[in-house]
Amino acid sequence: MNNGKTGMLTVLKNRDFLALWLSQLISKVGDNFAVVAALVLINELAAKTGLAVVVIAAAMTIPQLFALVSGVLVDRFSRKSVMILTDVLRAGLVLLPLLVRTSGQLYILYLTAFGIMALGAMFIPARNASVPNMVPEEHLLTANALIQATELVSLIAGASLATLVISLSSTYAAFVVDSITFGVSALFLVAANIPQGPTAFSATAGAKGEFRQYWVSFVDGVRYIASNKHLLQLMAITTVATLGLSATVLLAAAYFKQLLGISAEYLGLLQTAEGIGMAVGAVLISAYASWARSRQIVSVTMIVLGLGILVFALAPVYWLVLVGALVVGLCVVSARTTLAAMTQALVPDSQRGRVESAMVTVIGLGTMGALIMAGILGDVVGPTSIFIATGVVVLGAGIASIFSLRGAEQELLNGFGTSPSPPLE
Repeated sequence: MNNGKTGMLTVLKNRDFLALWLSQLISKVGDNFAVVAALVLINELAAKTGLAVVVIAAAMTIPQLFALVSGVLVDRFSRKSVMILTDVLRAGLVLLPLLVRTSGQLYILYLTAFGIMALGAMFIPARNASVPNMVPEEHLLTANALIQATELVSLIAGASLATLVISLSSTYAAFVVDSITFGVSALFLVAANIPQGPTAFSATAGAKGEFRQYWVSFVDGVRYIASNKHLLQLMAITTVATLGLSATVLLAAAYFKQLLGISAEYLGLLQTAEGIGMAVGAVLISAYASWARSRQIVSVTMIVLGLGILVFALAPVYWLVLVGALVVGLCVVSARTTLAAMTQALVPDSQRGRVESAMVTVIGLGTMGALIMAGILGDVVGPTSIFIATGVVVLGAGIASIFSLRGAEQELLNGFGTSPSPPLE
């Protein structure tokens, strides 16, 4: 994998990638409008707010666990069309919470969250699978860093603007804004040229029934993933990185007062510190690439991530907790960006949609694991023990990646990811 130095401005000069990036930035800002509005509705209407938050968190996480099935569609059809269609559908679906007026109607909000995330489980693999076809390989790290950075920018901008809009109008206006941003995102995608190689179904089209074709392609994707040990290693490390970030966020929110004996209002500073770390990580990733190999970036950042979580757990004073949060944010973005770029370069285009769908599932597993730890194990063994265990696991994964990613890195250096995939039988 070519680690040539590439600045963000250089990558954004690619008009097609710029259109994709802007579509994501705008729609992600809108998503945070919807999240804030949903939490406001829950606090206003739910009899048991804590339970309602758990339910909507589960509704947003569960669709990601089954994202693999969407990969067949991403590889079969035009990825550009998949992204545009899912944006249009989400623009309509996100308006359903306008009907929620009583606690008995909150199920509409839960179903909407489930549907939005299910469509997102199609959009994200299509987007990620498209990036390697839109930018040269030496730009992959920076392109992925920009996509990761949209999460941070949209979180800050979306949450702030949503609060302003809701205070000046109503909670329901935020859902309308989110719908509009999905529409704008679709228009940017219409303007972008998003190339794609031959579809996974080209070898069987017309020879088998529709369901048979789908099943054959699905099984082929599963076999490809299961037989590629380097890909499985990348997925495992991605899961651990996601678990590390999600566990700190969820457990800090639930047990902040118990850990440090201070009020929950300081959670905002904690999230800000983590956000600053994510921003720094996104900006620095192209600088890392100028002198470090991908395996080195992943290994070092995962090891430091594990240490950051341990600092987070054991810090006796609040300012050290903030330092730990900053380190966690920086390392998660650096590791996740590099792992994403390695995965995209390693996988041939005809399999990339199914692999990226599997990655969404993997990230969902990491998030679900963090939910379980925060909601169940945190009550049993306490948050400090969970933090320590998570830090040790992440640290161990970082050390293991020094050796386990050696083969994947060598294949990338040999240009393995550019080879065509074998046709379906």
